[in-house]
Amino acid sequence: MADDKRLREIVRVLSSYGLRFVYHHKIQNKPDAVEIDAVNLRRAFEKLGPSFIKIGQILSTRLDILPKPFVDELSLLQDRAPEFPFSEVERIFFEETALSLGEVFLTIDEKPLASASVAQVHKGTLRTGEEVILKVQRPVIDELLIRDLDILIRLSEWMPPGIIDVIDPKEALEQVKENTLVELDFRNEANMLVEFQELNKNVACVSVPKVYKGLTKRRILVEEYIEGTKITNQEELELLGYDMEDISQKLMMSYLKQIFKDGFFHGDPHPGNFLIKDSKIYFIDFGIMGRLSDERRRSLNQLIESLASKDIDLMVKVCLDLATPRNPLDKRVLYDDLEHMFDVYLSTDMKNVRMTEFITDFIRMFKRHNLIIPSELTILAKALSILEGVFQDLSPDLNLIRIAKDYLRESMTLGTLMERINKEKLALQGYAFLKDASELPNNLTKLLKQIVSGRLRLNIDMDNLDEKWSDLKKMSNRVVMSLIIVGLLLSSAIMTGTESGQYLGQAGFIVSGLFGIWLLISIYRSGNL
Repeated sequence: MADDKRLREIVRVLSSYGLRFVYHHKIQNKPDAVEIDAVNLRRAFEKLGPSFIKIGQILSTRLDILPKPFVDELSLLQDRAPEFPFSEVERIFFEETALSLGEVFLTIDEKPLASASVAQVHKGTLRTGEEVILKVQRPVIDELLIRDLDILIRLSEWMPPGIIDVIDPKEALEQVKENTLVELDFRNEANMLVEFQELNKNVACVSVPKVYKGLTKRRILVEEYIEGTKITNQEELELLGYDMEDISQKLMMSYLKQIFKDGFFHGDPHPGNFLIKDSKIYFIDFGIMGRLSDERRRSLNQLIESLASKDIDLMVKVCLDLATPRNPLDKRVLYDDLEHMFDVYLSTDMKNVRMTEFITDFIRMFKRHNLIIPSELTILAKALSILEGVFQDLSPDLNLIRIAKDYLRESMTLGTLMERINKEKLALQGYAFLKDASELPNNLTKLLKQIVSGRLRLNIDMDNLDEKWSDLKKMSNRVVMSLIIVGLLLSSAIMTGTESGQYLGQAGFIVSGLFGIWLLISIYRSGNL
């Protein structure tokens, strides 16, 4: 009963938004109203409460699901929610740990440091004297989030066309639900923090808070409290002797390592998730993390390599490795689009080129060619866009594309190249080459004999030949029909002038007129009038 009531509320709010979308794009035909529609969608999510604010934030990381103006607008959703009572904190902590707060904490602030849509954070001191933060999941938010996502999945089949920019919005939302279930279990966040720490233990300028895994449960997370300086507090950092450009360089190099070497990167690098303390950049909040398989990392390395060497053939290969075509692909048009991107983004002076623009154009190109983009790449694209915004505040002259190219150039040593070579694959390819080379003289002799004897046949395979041949046949048929109509008109005119053929000539005029009307209708329907 409660679910039906919530369903009606969601339908009422989203229907109001959907009607405005239809009014702008179908009735008024105003494609420029997309910014207004994006604002309306954000307001609708805010009206639907904390669960939809969280869903909106998740969707704001998915450039493959929503157009960029909608993604940018949903990024503005403020993850603030009313505080829930401290008695609920005590209850949830006891249910998860079978311990009271007093048994674990020497002191704990009843006033939260922050209260968001999914969790509330309190500062405390353990009985061992260590200062920590206690992250407690909002009561029943897991049930509310999953309930609302299930309703959205049910409604996805009736969403107005054009709002969801994927072939199957239901499948996309089910993927969001799967990721949300992972995020709602705080033990996963703790495990990802520990994994990130292990991968970066030898990076002197990067650190993370200590996690207390013995006190971390499904709805409870206990971490070290880091009393650092926000990365955006430039004035205080400079007073402490930090160089903002040095911080930017180290942060960027760390992120490139996460992507191209580790295949495990922070998925939400907004300014609030970085703190500076003891000459280290502390990454915090590991709720959203991106993971890249070895194959994906190799493809991304090749992507940067193709950019650095301006190798368009390698770029096309990487695009087809990274994405899956929905329909037959016209590689010539893909080559043209990539050549244009090379001209725009790989000029000598890249000072004014922004990573956000490059990523947006790249994703648009994928969509234009009906290439399905893996979700982990869209998370990466969104993360890099956020990160560039951070750098624009810290060091406006920093260029991410140029740094990425320099990073690849420095990391392209003989050792790294040898690591990419699979010995078994190299042996098979070498055998195939030698086999083909041994058959070359014989095949060449056969080719020359066919030329001399006049038995050589040349087969030409043209793209879309069937479609072109069909158009040619239609055109020929129309020309023939036009000649028949002209012949009927001329013969009818001659017969009308004779006494015996007057009626037959009039009938000929009627028949030729009907044929003419049919011909005009067929040409009009073809769109080639």
